[in-house]
Amino acid sequence: MSDPAAKPKYLLVDRSQTRLLPLDYDYLIPADHPARGIWKLLEGIDLTAFDCEVRSFQGQAGRPRLSPHLLASLWIYGYRIGVPSARALERMMSWEPGLRWLCADQEVNHHTLSDFRIKDKSQLDTLLAKVLTALRQAGLVDLKLVTQDGTKIRARAGKQSMHRRGRIERELQAAREYIDEMDRQASENEALDERHRAAQARAASERLDRLEACLKELEAREQRTPAKKRDRIRISTSETEAPKMKHADGSYAPSRNVQFSTDAKAGVIVAVSVTTDANDIQQAEPAIAEIENNCGEKPKCLMADNGYASRANVEALTQSQVEFIAPWKDEQSRQAGAAATNGVDSAFAASVFVWDAEQKLFRCPAGKQLKQVGQGKHHGQSCEIYAAAADDCGGCAHRSQCCGKTGRPRQLRRRVESKAMQTYLERMRDPKTQELYKRRSQVAETPHMRIKENWKWRRFSVRGLAKSAKEAIWVALAYNVQVWTRLCWTGKAATAA
Repeated sequence: MSDPAAKPKYLLVDRSQTRLLPLDYDYLIPADHPARGIWKLLEGIDLTAFDCEVRSFQGQAGRPRLSPHLLASLWIYGYRIGVPSARALERMMSWEPGLRWLCADQEVNHHTLSDFRIKDKSQLDTLLAKVLTALRQAGLVDLKLVTQDGTKIRARAGKQSMHRRGRIERELQAAREYIDEMDRQASENEALDERHRAAQARAASERLDRLEACLKELEAREQRTPAKKRDRIRISTSETEAPKMKHADGSYAPSRNVQFSTDAKAGVIVAVSVTTDANDIQQAEPAIAEIENNCGEKPKCLMADNGYASRANVEALTQSQVEFIAPWKDEQSRQAGAAATNGVDSAFAASVFVWDAEQKLFRCPAGKQLKQVGQGKHHGQSCEIYAAAADDCGGCAHRSQCCGKTGRPRQLRRRVESKAMQTYLERMRDPKTQELYKRRSQVAETPHMRIKENWKWRRFSVRGLAKSAKEAIWVALAYNVQVWTRLCWTGKAATAA
């Protein structure tokens, strides 16, 4: 029985004691750790495209530099774990097991990481193409079916940087006055050292350049905007070319549209681009060119949502011999806006009129005939013009609802579809195509879900459209390497174990 007066005995922790422990980097991470998979894939890829900046060679004087394989592995691993910051990666290298294993406790400065991330885009395109070649050899890409989809990623600029013309002009005037004041003080006061003065002058000059570019972009947008809406235009003073876009949650922010082309076989991203267009309708044709540039050939079929469906895209992809699958917006919804503008009741919209193929005429809801009276063009598209007789419309009880604001006899336009458009519409009516289209969301939206929800990449870490395009390539690389480690490398490791 213990003595009630005795004090408890506790184990003392001596943090002042020094220990010399052996360190085996191979035991820092398990055999199936993602860092091992990243290194395994990249070490077999030729990265001599990055050797153009090397100034020290074997057998000569000069300090060795970090290999592109290591720097690329660090960035791919960083995006893989949701850390897109060079400074954060540098801090984590002292304790994060995957980073310690990759660099073997070798110090990698954040400046070196940042400079490598925004390398020449042609070098990054080459890296993406070579990774895709490795994935094709592994049987993960066949280009039989590729989906196209875009997602909005916020720019580095904040919502508070969006201003109208008045605010921009005031800030521009203030920036010019500040530079003049700095020049005056420099001539009167020699207290500031030359280095400090040069830094201030450089910062002020860069701000002035941004504001001048901002005003120039504002004037260009005003030329493309109706006069009554020009006072609503806002431009970001920190990222001029980043327009305000609407996101899925209903919010508005300076953003960019990131386009991913995803191969349906294993979900590999085969092309990536960044644009300032808020909609996707102009992105189908450039996507085909990007896929061909990265993979050496065009896809057999491109599948997208109805945001990409246009006659121009149908014609362009047909010319490229690429099958295009995208839902065509029904005529009723296409004509609803025009009917409302012209004061036509929805019960008498153009889609309600019945086409008689035998007699080649339209019949209105009241049973009257509209016969062809000529040909013309509508939005650049050839069409046939059909009109009702003046007597038929003049005595009709539905004239005000059908003829709209003009009160003239009702007219309809029937587009003369090209052979490519007819083939496309027949394809979209095919039950097999409709069944195939059910795969679109699973293939096209999975990369967005992984990148935005799992990796939390919802905002660019760099400024400017050119740098943003480079960062998007790194994100695509990280995603593709993850697909490879999940489907190829991890399975082999598990089997070997």
